[in-house]
This record gives sequence, C-alpha cells and structure tokens, in this order.
Amino acid sequence: MKYKASFVEFFSKQIMFTTGDARRFLIKLGADESYIRLMLHYLVESGDLYSIGKGAYTFHRNEVAIGFKFRPFYYGLQYALTIRKIWTQQAVPVIVTTGRANPGARGIMGTRVILHRIDRARFFGFEYVNYGGVFVPVSDVEKTLIDFNYYHIKLSEETLESIRKKIDKVKLLEYEKRMIKIS
Repeated sequence: MKYKASFVEFFSKQIMFTTGDARRFLIKLGADESYIRLMLHYLVESGDLYSIGKGAYTFHRNEVAIGFKFRPFYYGLQYALTIRKIWTQQAVPVIVTTGRANPGARGIMGTRVILHRIDRARFFGFEYVNYGGVFVPVSDVEKTLIDFNYYHIKLSEETLESIRKKIDKVKLLEYEKRMIKIS
C-alpha cells in the first residue's frame, strides 16, 4: 500500500475521521477512488483501523472515541457520573446528541453504547474533560441531574446524595430556568 504510512501517521493523531477526510487526504497524495476504498477496507479487516459507524473511523481502541461519530454530542447521565467519579460503577457510554441518529442501545467497536437525542435548545451544560487521554465533552453535575429528570431515569438515594454534595445550587437554578423557558 503506497500511501499507507503517510495515511496512518496523519490520521492516528486524530480521535476520529470520516471517509471524506480520508478521500481528501489521499487524493492530494495522488490516490484514486478504488485505492481509497480498498485501503480503508484492508485497514479495518486487519484490525488496525476501527469502524465506529457508516463512514467514520478511528485508530484508537478507546470507547470515548465513539461519541465523536455523533457530533455535536456530550457524554451524559450514568457515564458522566463515572467520568466525574461521582460513583464507582462502570457505566455504558451514554451519548447525548442533537444529531439525527436513532436513540437507543447499540453495539459499536464491541462496546455497548446508549444514544439519546436532545433538541438544540437543551444542548448545554457540558465541558471538556480529559478521560483516557482524550478530551471529551461531558455534562457537568448540574446538567447531569437535569438530564436524569428530563429522560425520566430514577437514581438511588445514595447516588442522589453524592450528586447533591457536588452541586452548584446557583448554576442548577439557572439551568432549571433555562429548561422551563424552553418548554
């Protein structure tokens, strides 16, 4: 594979890329369309490259890379609690997106993920956190609590108490007002 080394060197530095990104890069190097499809197929089949959905790839065997397929997104609900070390349970990645993806559970890269859709007006209250060596958008504690209520997911008293200890009450009130204004 003539362009493999350049391709791997360039895209292994990115958390996620699309077929279009690969096409633009390889065409600049002189590759044709059939070569591009063949190389992506070869890299996925050899296990060097991972498909995280139609037309989206990553070189990183890291579950946090999956969310980038659903941009704009943030990790929320139980997964946000795990990332923020509010509870010790290992949670399935929960992706909250404004995109058109169908909500529900699915398997990607051998990992079960849960996808929730949210309208753009409710898409706020997250920040980038270094998790597993990757900066990912994660809902803050206040937005996580509001999202549990919004998606009608019950929490144990123990978990609620852990969240209450970390809540910024002023920020929570601002978020609640914002959610009420949207409704």
